[in-house]
Amino acid sequence: MGITRNTIIKDLIEDHPETLAVFKKYNLVIAGGVRGPNEPIAFFAKAHEVDYDTLVKELEEAIEKGGGEHIEIPRLEEDKVYEIFAKTAIILVLTAGVTFGTLILSYIAVKRSFNSTYYALIQAHGHAQLYGWVGLFIMGFALYIIPRVKNTELKYKTLVNPCYGLIVSSIMLRTVIQPFPFDFIRFLLPLSAILEVASIGLFTFIILKTIFASKEKIAIFDKFFKAGIAWFLVAGFIDLGMVLYLYKYSLYEIPKAVFSPYVHIYLFGFACMFIFAVNVRTVYAFLDIKPVREEAVDLTFWVLNLSIPVYFIAHIFADKSTIALWTSQYIVFLMALAIFSFIYGLRVFEKSTKELHDVIMDRSYAKTIRTAYIWLIVSTIIFLIIPFLGHGTETQRLFHGSLNHALTVGFISMMIIGYASKMVPTFKGVDMYSLKLSNLTFILLNIGCFTRVFSQILVGTSGGKTIFYAAAGVSGWLELAALSIFGYNLWKTMNAIQETKTATLKKLTTVTKDTKVFDVVDQYPETLQIFLDFGFTQMANPVMRNTMGRVASVEMATKMHNIDLDKFLKALNDKIITHNQHTESLK
Repeated sequence: MGITRNTIIKDLIEDHPETLAVFKKYNLVIAGGVRGPNEPIAFFAKAHEVDYDTLVKELEEAIEKGGGEHIEIPRLEEDKVYEIFAKTAIILVLTAGVTFGTLILSYIAVKRSFNSTYYALIQAHGHAQLYGWVGLFIMGFALYIIPRVKNTELKYKTLVNPCYGLIVSSIMLRTVIQPFPFDFIRFLLPLSAILEVASIGLFTFIILKTIFASKEKIAIFDKFFKAGIAWFLVAGFIDLGMVLYLYKYSLYEIPKAVFSPYVHIYLFGFACMFIFAVNVRTVYAFLDIKPVREEAVDLTFWVLNLSIPVYFIAHIFADKSTIALWTSQYIVFLMALAIFSFIYGLRVFEKSTKELHDVIMDRSYAKTIRTAYIWLIVSTIIFLIIPFLGHGTETQRLFHGSLNHALTVGFISMMIIGYASKMVPTFKGVDMYSLKLSNLTFILLNIGCFTRVFSQILVGTSGGKTIFYAAAGVSGWLELAALSIFGYNLWKTMNAIQETKTATLKKLTTVTKDTKVFDVVDQYPETLQIFLDFGFTQMANPVMRNTMGRVASVEMATKMHNIDLDKFLKALNDKIITHNQHTESLK
């Protein structure tokens, strides 16, 4: 097969296993199931910072030499290290996380008061979200991604399962024991925090050993990973201290003066650092934009990491010290500067370079990543408004709740969904199970998040009108629906089995939206005229049929040409039925 920019890597590997040695040299085949990733070579080359022309030349030379003894053929094994973390995160978010939170929000709407709920329940729900949804997803993806970006193997893989078991046990114990008066098992509360710290310690050990084992040069994203790990540890030990405080004094609610800034350490220190690290490494290829502005990104790193501990300490003592209060109010401007500097440095809203304009692939994840940054901007604006609302006022607390929701759901969850929708199919070497479900998730989650964030703000600025409480109550169900659809879609993708090309050669009897264009014309050449009649003029070129046709599904092709899918499918299937009837009559 001739190599083009749209040649799919797993197809090339299947046709020419000798190319594995070249891919191994560039570290390009340690993702994508057992036969390599389901991505065009041009995209993959940019994503891995490899010169496309050099790569293609070496691949062609390997094919020309063939698979003799002088060619080392590395064995590929599918790495599923991330899968159990992702699946457990989905289960937890749809139980103790969003479902629990939705019921709480509905109760708040009925009672028309955000103070009507037992605060220990909110904290237990928050913990399940922080560690069960955000934490597990980031941990699972980090264990998979960091060895790839550092061009090394994951170290101490035998510790991954204990790490997973400890964190899941911790989350389950904490969620059940903190809010409920089960005195006979109350001693398990501090145990939950100890298990949590132990899990984070194992995770830190595995990741740092992996990073330090790499022979790759230190890149700008490395320090974001390392800072994220450090803040994860800090958050774990702070949580241990808070839980020991509860246990010692037989309490159920962590004081808000400590819990609220602790949440921000977790979100800005751990979650955002990891997200920023992955973004710096991948977004320029994912969105086909210019490389990051390193000076701006570097400014973000130092300002944000210096501001986070000041923010935490100042907020704890804000009620006792005027200096601490002023510091807690003004430090947000430095943190906002850091965030805006990062967005500028990442170039996420800049125009495409068009380097990959000819590459055919699903790019539905792009809108999710960009929308996540819109929510980060919204979060930052709310963050800047909060100091002017009066310290400790009800309005300020409501704005603060909106900030947390915009950050956790709008930015972090949207980013998790966007990257999972891009990277899990790459990990598996398959397509996302359903693009329609991905789009539905995107729509519902944005509507739900928008409704929640601004209804809570409007409750605070309107004197608590019923309509805004009702809107807040509805928002939770929209978000639950969105995350349920996402969970189903991602789960089906993770369980998909990568098909071989020989499997696709079985006789087509019906064309569906997922059928590859090449397979239709290859098995039924007379359908070529249908493609031409509907405006697919490039299909007259056999090279285009053999390259882009192998990549594009019928649905993808109709979207590119703005053609009615149902009419096109009917025309193709009518032609196939006529062909088969004619063939039968000749027998």
